[in-house]
Amino acid sequence: MKMFNLINIGERAGSGVPDVFKTWEEQGWEEPMIEERYGDAARTSLILSFNEKQAKKTSGIKQTRKTLKNKENILEYLQKNGDSKTGDIAEFLKLSESRTRAILKELVIEEKIIANGGNKNKIYFLRNTDIL
Repeated sequence: MKMFNLINIGERAGSGVPDVFKTWEEQGWEEPMIEERYGDAARTSLILSFNEKQAKKTSGIKQTRKTLKNKENILEYLQKNGDSKTGDIAEFLKLSESRTRAILKELVIEEKIIANGGNKNKIYFLRNTDIL
């Protein structure tokens, strides 16, 4: 408590803990962890990490590195294989069709691919071939 009090982000009552969580969120660091131990050596620890969160914001859509890699793989797949259905792309990515559909929808919103047809017969193709 004394350390946090010295840097003006805490008070003796523990009311500074929400300020710590807010600061970490604003900086984009991993959320602090509170660890409690009971028994003879009872203590409460606040574990602070300066590591950035895994997810990052890209053009207003929260995306993980894995999602970004899947998008790259989809674009490469469509370039090599041409017009494709969700099931074929999902099988290539080794993802569920619902997750693949969500990623494809993001690519349509980003105007990198075009979707044509109804839900069951929808096919996807590249908007243009020089986006890679």
